[in-house]
Amino acid sequence: MLVTTALLALAMGAFAIPHQQPFDPDLANAIPAYIQETDGVDRYDGHEVWRINWSNLSVASRTALHSVLESTGDIWKATPDVIDVHLPPRVAAFLPSLIPKDAQATKIVPDLQALVNLSLAHPVPGLAGAYATRSPLTNPPTDLPDGGWNVSTLGTVFHDAFQPLSAMDRFLDTLVKAFPATLRAVEIGQSSEGRPLRAYTAHRADGKEDAPEVVIISGQHAREWVGPASAIYFLHALLVNLNDDPNGTAAKVLREFTVTVVPTLNPDGIVYSREHSRMWRKNRQDVGGLVCKGVDLNTNWGYEYRPSRLACSESYSGQRPFEAPETAAMANYIVNGTADAPRKRMPRAFIDLHSYGQLFMFPYSFSCNVFPPDAENLMEAGIGVAKAIRMIGGPGYQTGQACQSTLRFSGDAADYTYAVGQVRWSYSAELRDTGTYGFMLPPFLIRPTGIDVVAGLSALALFIYNTEIEP
Repeated sequence: MLVTTALLALAMGAFAIPHQQPFDPDLANAIPAYIQETDGVDRYDGHEVWRINWSNLSVASRTALHSVLESTGDIWKATPDVIDVHLPPRVAAFLPSLIPKDAQATKIVPDLQALVNLSLAHPVPGLAGAYATRSPLTNPPTDLPDGGWNVSTLGTVFHDAFQPLSAMDRFLDTLVKAFPATLRAVEIGQSSEGRPLRAYTAHRADGKEDAPEVVIISGQHAREWVGPASAIYFLHALLVNLNDDPNGTAAKVLREFTVTVVPTLNPDGIVYSREHSRMWRKNRQDVGGLVCKGVDLNTNWGYEYRPSRLACSESYSGQRPFEAPETAAMANYIVNGTADAPRKRMPRAFIDLHSYGQLFMFPYSFSCNVFPPDAENLMEAGIGVAKAIRMIGGPGYQTGQACQSTLRFSGDAADYTYAVGQVRWSYSAELRDTGTYGFMLPPFLIRPTGIDVVAGLSALALFIYNTEIEP
């Protein structure tokens, strides 16, 4: 079935909800909102996403409500003003009884399955503006006769859909072959299921020797597909723009910096999110439970780490820091480099790409009682990132300390790189949007989001250059 972008959301089917759990009125013993399928693909027909304005509640009331919603639903986003929560139908029906009278609830997604279908759409070759409503799981459309991608241009169809992990790996391999003097790949570890964790490092052959490194990671949370897509777009844009304009911004960035991108830090989770359960967030390691699996990677870093008790929680941090092999491998790279290239000095910048919320945040996440000594500079650079995105016609981004921008957890990646790795310019970014689509950003917004990232991170690199390298 072919539909245009404008009609895509209307072309959705409907099936029964698998393994739907009954609502438990005893909230102290409530079970998770849903349990993933093991023999098929989860569906979310009739599931809803609600936005609750809790700005009038006390800290204690917000903490209690957060606990209730985490036990009965799937929290998507939480800020000091609002909390977005995904609820299955039976729980949604009880929502008015769950929230205090001073909080207001608004339904922002009436049928989650419709957005799931939308995120799986892909363009139809030869039909401008036409999309098929479900993307192939293993063999997506390509734009070369041999089934590959034309990486000489950003116009390749690769960036018009959310690709499976195998396609992302093939595309990145093609980039390495097409730009051998500038780009190399290195394996920094393995996932819990044995998949390679790959870093892609770009630097001009005639660039500065021992150039400071900018490290960009994404995909810690499996369901946040726009993160890896944007990280790959950013890397591709640097290489193409370097070739097209030897005196442009990309050329300067790759002359003065080494840029390392780890687009899929949670490959197991990404595969599971695509093939079995779109809302899967954690990695896929065995945590000793009969039903629940996985660790939330972005609460498992070893700074101000706090162990979790509920293994089924979406924010389960494990029982010890770096219990997840993915976070252990990434932290080892940050601090020690690789066996072939031991680290001589720490990276100059670190950016962790997530979605959603349009935020560009600096440490700390775990507490607002600890203020980073570099806060003024971090804020100024963040404002520059937001301005650069706005100047190209992108959406508004907010910048500030992470603990003030969104309710986060301890064990955060940017907190670790800043405090332990001494990476002064450490940030966590929440990409598009602000809740219309949430994690199910439509594929026609991949390019605009990637363009945001190119503009923002290029501006950050130039700010660092002008501040510390060539003031």
